[in-house]
Parts: sequence; structure tokens; C-alpha cells
Amino acid sequence: MKSILLKIIMSLSLLYSASQAFEIDPFDPNATLVENFSTNCLQMTQSQQILKAYIMVGLNSNFQNPKENLTRAIKAYDKRAHQVHDYFFKLLGEHQEAKDAFDEALRLWNESKKMLEQPPTKENALKIKHNFLTMIQKLLAGTKPLATPDLELISLTGKLCRKPVQITNDYLMRIWGVHIPGYEKEIAQIIKNFHKNLDTLRKNPLNNEESLALLDKARKQFMFFEIMYNSKTRFIPNLLSKKADDNFKIIRQIKKIYKKEAQKHADNAH
Repeated sequence: MKSILLKIIMSLSLLYSASQAFEIDPFDPNATLVENFSTNCLQMTQSQQILKAYIMVGLNSNFQNPKENLTRAIKAYDKRAHQVHDYFFKLLGEHQEAKDAFDEALRLWNESKKMLEQPPTKENALKIKHNFLTMIQKLLAGTKPLATPDLELISLTGKLCRKPVQITNDYLMRIWGVHIPGYEKEIAQIIKNFHKNLDTLRKNPLNNEESLALLDKARKQFMFFEIMYNSKTRFIPNLLSKKADDNFKIIRQIKKIYKKEAQKHADNAH
């Protein structure tokens, strides 16, 4: 049964489009806290998409024009990183520890940006991976003083976006010949946490019928990454990249619903 499913998945790779893999949405300093909190979450997820494009260039892949996407994304992401930093700095007031976290996140981005602008190397791929994972934790810590229960749920959708991309990046790096210490343990933990976070989101009050259906779709979509991890079959990079992008689109639909409900709650509180 598993071999049949693998063949079906592989055949779907023939249906790819060559469209751009992802877009760096502009930052609106006049938007609501709900919207900009969500954008901060997007910074975390799209760091992983940028890394994926970097790895695809390293693999000499032309699928979805990774070199062009990377060049475009670095510039747009850099601009948004500074805007997010400045926006939350104003809101955080005397929360110096949170402000320090945003400073460190920006430092890590600036360091990574220099490597991203150079021809890809395996050594830099590992360094960028480490930097981005640390940066994500700093961005989370930076918004902690402002987080409400609704905003925490929006943040949790970000984890559902990021983790399949993270699995994909690790797998692609191994195809490239990069040694990742503790790979099996890391992926097993990601898979476990994905299901735990999914269960949490299914039980939250921001849901409606549409979001519940999308969460179920995300669960089914994630099965691909579990099969990939447990399979001895070598998956082609294009297929992995496309599946990670598909998951991102599903979770963004869920986040859109949550943002709408969270904003209602925020408006009613005032």
C-alpha cells in the first residue's frame, strides 16, 4: 500500500507549475497589532522558505527559479525585518528583555544575509540554519509581553507552517551532502510536535467549520513528510519543495480565519 502511495505522490510531481514559490508580503506600520503580530510570525516561517531557496540553488535546481526568488526575497525580507523590529520596539516600552530579543534577531538576520548573498556553500547552509532557528526563538521572545491567548494561537499556526519546511530543508541538505547532527532525533521531534500543535488548534475557540476542514487537510498533507522521513526511497527535491509550499498555503488560510476572529475579540475588548 505504501509503495502505491509513493508512486501516486511521485506522479503528481508532473503537475507542477513554475510559479514563484513565495512572496514577502509588505509590512503596514498602521495595521492592527493582530495583523503585525501575524507578520512577525511570517518572518519566522519565511526565513525557512528563504533557506529552502538557498539550498535549491546549491542543488543546481531550476524549479520555481530559486535563484531569482532568493535574490528578490532577501531584499524584501530585509526591509520587513527592520520594519518589524522598529514597530515592536515602540510598543514594548520598558520591556528591555523583549527589545533585546528583537535586537538579537536582527543581528542574526544581518549575519545570515551576508551569507545568503554569496554563492551557496554547505558550511554556510548549516550556519544559516542555526542562525534562523535561533532567530525564530528571539522573535517569539520579543512579542511575548504583548501576546494574548488569541495571538498565541496565531503564533501556533506559524509553527504548523514552519515545521514541514524545516523537515524539507533538512532532507534537501542531506541530498546536497550536508551532515546534520542529530537528524533522526530532530525530525522525530518535529513530527511529534506537529500533531500535538494540530490537536491544540483543533480545540481552540477561533475555529469554524472551514478552519476545522483546513486543519484536517493539513494533517493529511503532513502525512507526506512522515512517509518521506520513514521511506528508503529518495524523494526528488522539486517534489519536496512543492509539498512544503502547499502546506504553507493551507496554514495561511487557517491563519486568515483566526486573525479575523482575533480582531473581533480585540475590537470588543475596547
